[in-house]
Amino acid sequence: MIFTGNTPDLYSAPHGFAYHHALSATYGRVFKIHMFAGEEQIYLSDTRALTHVLVRDTHVFDETPAMMSEFYYCFGPGLIAVRGDTHKKYVSPPGRRAVRQRKMIQPLFGAAHIRALTPTFFGIAYQLSDVIRARVSAACASDTGKPSKHASRQPSAVIDLWKWASRAALEGVGIGTLGYSFDALNDGTEDNAFMVAVRELPYTVYPLRKFMPICIWCMRNLPVWLQHVLARLTPLPRVQKVRRIVETMQRNSEALYAAKKAALRAGNVEAAAQVVKANMAAAANEKESLPDEEVLGQMNTFVAAGHDTMSSALARLLHSLAHDLPRQRRLRQEITQARTETFGELDFRTVTTLPFLDAVYRETRRLYAPAPFQHRTATEAISIPLSAPIELSNGELISELPIAKGQTVLVAIEAVNRDPAIWGPDANTWMPERWLAELPPSVHTAEVPGTFSHTLSFLGGNRSCIGMKYAEVELKTVLIALVENFEFAPAPGQEELKWRLSLVQNPALPGREHLEKPELPLLVTIVKDAEAQRVA
Repeated sequence: MIFTGNTPDLYSAPHGFAYHHALSATYGRVFKIHMFAGEEQIYLSDTRALTHVLVRDTHVFDETPAMMSEFYYCFGPGLIAVRGDTHKKYVSPPGRRAVRQRKMIQPLFGAAHIRALTPTFFGIAYQLSDVIRARVSAACASDTGKPSKHASRQPSAVIDLWKWASRAALEGVGIGTLGYSFDALNDGTEDNAFMVAVRELPYTVYPLRKFMPICIWCMRNLPVWLQHVLARLTPLPRVQKVRRIVETMQRNSEALYAAKKAALRAGNVEAAAQVVKANMAAAANEKESLPDEEVLGQMNTFVAAGHDTMSSALARLLHSLAHDLPRQRRLRQEITQARTETFGELDFRTVTTLPFLDAVYRETRRLYAPAPFQHRTATEAISIPLSAPIELSNGELISELPIAKGQTVLVAIEAVNRDPAIWGPDANTWMPERWLAELPPSVHTAEVPGTFSHTLSFLGGNRSCIGMKYAEVELKTVLIALVENFEFAPAPGQEELKWRLSLVQNPALPGREHLEKPELPLLVTIVKDAEAQRVA
């Protein structure tokens, strides 16, 4: 369509992934896409050009106003809703200095803190294991009156793993960064308003991206109080739902922040959230501390962004292993062997060095990055070099890509991670073994500007994901607990799933893609007695 351009297909939840894959396969690494009202963006997966966008010319390529507005309105002025440029001062709320925030919260995601958190992650992992075991046992007990030809088999049942992946992710980020348990893995705990808000935010806000130009104009031209009034008066039901979600998150964060500050002032250091302790220590030492609104922004960001990416990644890991029982059993054997060699006690070093576990993690992250693309906008005109010349529609060959001031670049994360010229003809195949051998020379020569294993899964440069190692250790501990205790397989009659495009990808059953609630039904079979379970 003339007015909407490629936008509906690019952001389509049920069909977006297929469309993006087809674009890259058809047009290569550099091409133009058409957005609303004739806007032209550059779809980019050329690694040399992306090095300039993400690493070398970050003073030119900034977060897009649309993305900054979206995250600012949802979370407040947290790390992903502020600009990274330390040399300019901005009037608008997102004009906070990202470097100051990143420096303040960096210790939360450092190796020492993550190492200390590993036993906590294992505790959460085995809580999740207990919940799933209880669910399977309860389902089997309800079927005891039915005749079975497989009475000797281990107990099994179909469980919706998305719900529990979501709860485990929320509990992990709550305890790990805020020092607060949401009691999310108590099987008797009902979803409270905050839990529902965090879970529903990604797929509620995603369809509203087409209204971002309006939000940007409001943020630049209207006072905050008037923005809130307009948000309340907007007649769109989805806007009102997002507003209620954001207000719920803000209320809970404010209450938690007040409680944590009070605990710290009372001398209860253990009860205080890490981000609160770091900020109050900076203030006491007359360093550059963060104002309360930025601390609240960090708390909202940690919980929402951490929950979304962790639950999506865990769901992909379980789904991939469920469809590949030989590799799942190989992983279980490796974990069992590690238990034997460490006398049942797994620690940070074991979690980060098990070779096949690491290969499964890296391959899943490569092939299924939770966020398959991001955007950057040029603040000035610039030309950036390409890996190889490209031919324009008029037949001209160019070796540098001209980008106009204000033009947006779509950073095609998944296209880089799946590029056959980099990863070989099996680039679209889930094959963990590729990480157990020498990677092809093409992977090294591509010089992908990412922070994680020659991929862009955690992006790269000064806006790379600060929680990369945190996510790795938490996900691996959960995977250890689940794989050593259960076998996962496709649910009978529900073998196929549709992965939908959103702020992070999420699963749905075919024919139910229109339902916003994600679903991940898998057949779960108990393979290890509870008494034999050792918690590290």
